[in-house]
Amino acid sequence: MIDFRQIKMVSKLTLIIVAAFFLGLASCGKDNETSYDGWKYVGHISDKKGGNVSVYLDLNDMQIEGNIRKFWIRYYAKKDSVDNKEKYIRQIGYWEVDCQDRTLYRLGEEYYGSNSQLLGSTDERIQENYKKDSLGDKLAYAACRYAGKN
Repeated sequence: MIDFRQIKMVSKLTLIIVAAFFLGLASCGKDNETSYDGWKYVGHISDKKGGNVSVYLDLNDMQIEGNIRKFWIRYYAKKDSVDNKEKYIRQIGYWEVDCQDRTLYRLGEEYYGSNSQLLGSTDERIQENYKKDSLGDKLAYAACRYAGKN
């Protein structure tokens, strides 16, 4: 005789396994954060207050000259508010990396307040030292790997 309780239980377990499998496939190869409008998510850093700041690299406007990549990055942080959901641009930077020798330079930056008011800027070329898995390493890797791709 057929035991319908066992069939029902096996059907539920199969459904759960299949759903978990497809959820795993859907998330495979995606970034932790959403990339948007040609901006590629690179990673997170902490701000001075220990807050989480997301960093994105602009793939659309990247300049490619041989091994050299020049690109814009954006830092996004959560605005101090009751619901803590609104985001704002905190800092924009223009960077350069040599994909062959992995030297990385910050060419300039602009700093903004939470009301989008420009607070300051720099325009000097400063070499960035970085070690494996640092933000500089991730920027260099993304700029060299994704150049010209969205």
